[in-house]
Amino acid sequence: MNNLINVMYVTDQLLENLRENAVEVGELIKCHSDTLWLKKYASGQMFEEKKFTIPDFKLHLSDDGNYDKVDYKNCITLYEALNKLPRYVLTNENFWVWLELTSCYEVCRQAMPIKSKSTFKDHWLFSGGNRRGIFFGVLSRCYFRVELTIDDSLPDKYELTKFVCEKIERFRTLTWRSISSEKHVVLGVIKAEKDLYDEYNKDAETAEMFRKAEAGKNGENLYTEFSKQLSLFGSVRLLDALSEEDIYEFSKQKMVELIDRFNS
Repeated sequence: MNNLINVMYVTDQLLENLRENAVEVGELIKCHSDTLWLKKYASGQMFEEKKFTIPDFKLHLSDDGNYDKVDYKNCITLYEALNKLPRYVLTNENFWVWLELTSCYEVCRQAMPIKSKSTFKDHWLFSGGNRRGIFFGVLSRCYFRVELTIDDSLPDKYELTKFVCEKIERFRTLTWRSISSEKHVVLGVIKAEKDLYDEYNKDAETAEMFRKAEAGKNGENLYTEFSKQLSLFGSVRLLDALSEEDIYEFSKQKMVELIDRFNS
């Protein structure tokens, strides 16, 4: 059994200093495999201990630098370690920044390398607001990817999680819209995607049709266009009042239409 450790938050003062110096901090992360530089931005205490405990978990690094190879495994590890925490902790920026700059630092550097002046601000901090931050955050988006796709009714409850981790756009375009906060909506959509993927891949010709729709053209693809259709559907209906089955049937019908369109 893993040892338990106390949850920590970065202090508000440290977080403010990191945000005010986001470009400079991003460069330090880019150049340093340790966080000794962090003390520079601390005006006293860096972390605050909370009453909650979590397993002392460890995420994986990819040996060849290709983080996609360990993404799914890390998503599951993160979820299993943190899912007992209250929602107000899991949606708190100070909590996620604590993980990013301590035990998960090296993994975060590999998962979200600093490639521009805005990378640290956009993906390590919740700069765009709480909801946007959750789905853009280096670690938080991984956690909520699992929370919204885990399904205990399936033989493998992580089957849908694995499916979206194999091609993140299957899930990511949903998270840009507030409808993704409704789990039954996400499950209905992802189940439709997965069933269609399995159906089309039974035959080489139809498998190619699905591949073309996923690849898309002119900046559009199956998932970007379906998200627009779902938003339109939600604008005239109360999505949270519909069942998962209703969402599933709508999603499957619209995706078939879009697959045909991308192959015409």
